[in-house]
Amino acid sequence: MFEWLRVFWQGRVFFLARGEQLPRFLNKALKDGVVLYHTQKSERGMRAQIKLSDFRRLRKAARQTHTRIHIVAKYGWPFVAARWWRRKGLLMGIALIAIVLTILSQMVLSISVSGNRNVVSSDVLERAEQLGLKTWAYSKRLDLNQIAKALQEQLPDAAWIGIERNGTSVKIKISEKIRPSIPKEAGNLVANHAGLVKEIMVIQGTPQVHEGEIVRAGQVLITQVANPSLQGKSNTSNSIPQVSTARGFVRGRVWYSSEKQIPLVEDKVEESGKVATGWGIKFGSRVIMVTTQDSPYERANKEVTSPFSLSWRNWSFPVEVIKVSYKELHDVHQERSVEEARHLAEQAARTEVQGKITPMVPIVAESVKVLPSNSGAERVRVEVETYEDLAVYANP
Repeated sequence: MFEWLRVFWQGRVFFLARGEQLPRFLNKALKDGVVLYHTQKSERGMRAQIKLSDFRRLRKAARQTHTRIHIVAKYGWPFVAARWWRRKGLLMGIALIAIVLTILSQMVLSISVSGNRNVVSSDVLERAEQLGLKTWAYSKRLDLNQIAKALQEQLPDAAWIGIERNGTSVKIKISEKIRPSIPKEAGNLVANHAGLVKEIMVIQGTPQVHEGEIVRAGQVLITQVANPSLQGKSNTSNSIPQVSTARGFVRGRVWYSSEKQIPLVEDKVEESGKVATGWGIKFGSRVIMVTTQDSPYERANKEVTSPFSLSWRNWSFPVEVIKVSYKELHDVHQERSVEEARHLAEQAARTEVQGKITPMVPIVAESVKVLPSNSGAERVRVEVETYEDLAVYANP
């Protein structure tokens, strides 16, 4: 490692020497103190490497022996520095951009409010500004936790307030208090799932099904009836009949099922975990990559992000630093045993069934069935039985 750094710092010149006095040229160069590296004889002459500081003495030996020297390549820091020195304007521009980005990255350029419905965003921003959180403020001097606590005390409708800083943008997240509300109960009670009715309790209304009957989703279970207390108050032909809301509950057995199939042999493309990262500068629609211009992998997923995006309201900084990540893709050949395939299929089917069941509903029974399938795959069916309330109010 240190040897490589030393060679890079000194600089090396790769040259090809041609002439009729190569032995004399070589002896003269060695006598002058020139150190040759990786000397090779070729059909066209002699190849070798020397340090950049020895090149002038090598030219003296070449003139004395009438040897022609052709520089093949140059390597090292002196040549890199000379090449960049010819681009002083670009270097100064990059340095200026880096300084501006460094300064602006320490400031708050945009503030947004999310999660609020009843709380007015302008009121939140005004109160935050009074606490010191405003645009063009130095973010390192802001105690975001203390500001969030003060905002929560000033806003009675906010149950929780959190402030998150992401680069130059600040997000004020609000979780409002949930006021207790009485659910709207009106109309008939209908079945929200297909199932087998096991228990009926009618408080008000007329039952339309009986215990032991299978109902489908949306079927009317209890209907609303005319309110006896309002009968006879209006005998006109244009009067609207007064009805009472159906009340009661219907409980029953509900079945959920899901089928999943997992192959025994599967070929797929996955990310290998190797990632190559490149950085670049974006001017409008033009992108100049500073490192890793192209993907080093044959196949890769390309992901472009902007970790230092600077914007304020409708204004955005014209120069943007972008990060390009190349995630290598490779072919994966996977072979599973019958037990492994069945286990994976059962897990996938059970996960899908759990997503269909209403939360907090108890599971009465569960069964797993291995179904016949075509060769090379295992198919599993998971069936779950629950005992839950079926009756809900129909949408108006």
